[in-house]
Amino acid sequence: MRLLYFIFILYSINIFGQTDKQNSQIQVTYRLKQVGDTLANGAVAEEDLFLLLNGQKSLFRSSVKYAEDSITEVVRVKSFSNIVDGKVIIDVSSIPTPIFRSEVFSDNGNQIIYKELLKTKFSFPLENKIVWELKNETKKISSYQCKKAVGKYKGRTYIAWYTDTIPIPDGPYVFKGLPGLILEVYDKSDFINFTMVGFKNIQKPMILMKNVAATTYQAFFNARQTFLNDPSGILSTVTGIKTPQKYVENVNTNARAFNNYID
Repeated sequence: MRLLYFIFILYSINIFGQTDKQNSQIQVTYRLKQVGDTLANGAVAEEDLFLLLNGQKSLFRSSVKYAEDSITEVVRVKSFSNIVDGKVIIDVSSIPTPIFRSEVFSDNGNQIIYKELLKTKFSFPLENKIVWELKNETKKISSYQCKKAVGKYKGRTYIAWYTDTIPIPDGPYVFKGLPGLILEVYDKSDFINFTMVGFKNIQKPMILMKNVAATTYQAFFNARQTFLNDPSGILSTVTGIKTPQKYVENVNTNARAFNNYID
């Protein structure tokens, strides 16, 4: 109940929907490779992510999530146009499921992070920008000569490779602020790795996550910990469907199997 009460308070205090629409000028595609369970050397999941750029603004989100939102709207419209016996039947089988659900919007260097927890969407400002240490090392990524930088984020050390051939101080997720576009960034254990796999000029809608509860990182972190302390109980409360006792352990284990949070 604490999580639900927390969510209710957030919605009561500050719910907002982002309606401003803007098109990108450039799309950079990154391939994410992420270990789900760092304690058991779990499987590596892969997904392509988009960095949409327009001047001083950028939006970073999953390509699958981009497709998910578009297909969901098509399915919704189609469902309401085909009502059967007075019922709206929604077929979700065609809707893809993204791995990386976080999004980051940057405006002139000010970053807002968007997260999802169950049915609730959160947003909070990046509180501590990464302070980069520039190194003398270089390497080639694709046809670009890249330079090395090292920085810390949420207790992890990250290595970034950027190119000043593309003088855009941006990159995947919160990894920004270098004197050139970041083409690759990973933590020292390589549990998280973003690598550029595409770059093109394209106009694509930059639409921010809607119906979001504005909060702080600490409040979001606390809500997630509350869920992880009792996954089956929270899920039962949110869905209104009580988890049978024989499945409680499996539900809890599965919910806690992923521990590689990038935050």
